[in-house]
Amino acid sequence: MPAQAQCVLASLVDMADVSDIAQWCSKRGHRQVTLKTRRPNLHGALRDAGIEIIDGPSDLVLWLDDEICFSVPWTQSSSGGEVLIEACLPMARGVHAVAVETDRAVILSSDGNEHRRIEFTDGEMAAIELEPLTTNIIDESATQAGFTLIDRWVDWSMDPPLHSDPCHLSLFRNV
Repeated sequence: MPAQAQCVLASLVDMADVSDIAQWCSKRGHRQVTLKTRRPNLHGALRDAGIEIIDGPSDLVLWLDDEICFSVPWTQSSSGGEVLIEACLPMARGVHAVAVETDRAVILSSDGNEHRRIEFTDGEMAAIELEPLTTNIIDESATQAGFTLIDRWVDWSMDPPLHSDPCHLSLFRNV
């Protein structure tokens, strides 16, 4: 990794998952990504780390913040590319904190029928209705598109998921 990128990544430490995402992409050697996210600082963090965000197919596709509920990432991957999906799983009832960062907080809320993703940034609040997908549905969609599951974690800590976790981070590769 170039020294300039290392310095930039070191300066992102206070930005929690934004830093984790930029570091993960750099460590895997990705220089271009296709990105769908609602994280306000991720575009800049990736660019500062020397990673170009492109609109067309790339070797790494990041579909974050439950974007999988609204669109499919598979067509954005180049041959042999990887797709990383961050999504929440169906919750029966309750509230779950997904991310608490220096500039953003995200919670999932469910009354058993409707599911919402509520994000707080800079004194503003935005709620988005979403339809959580089970990992089985996402895995089946990936298989139909020619992708295979490589790994799955609970979040950017890269800890293994537990059955009770309402979220997941799943890495697929185009075979």
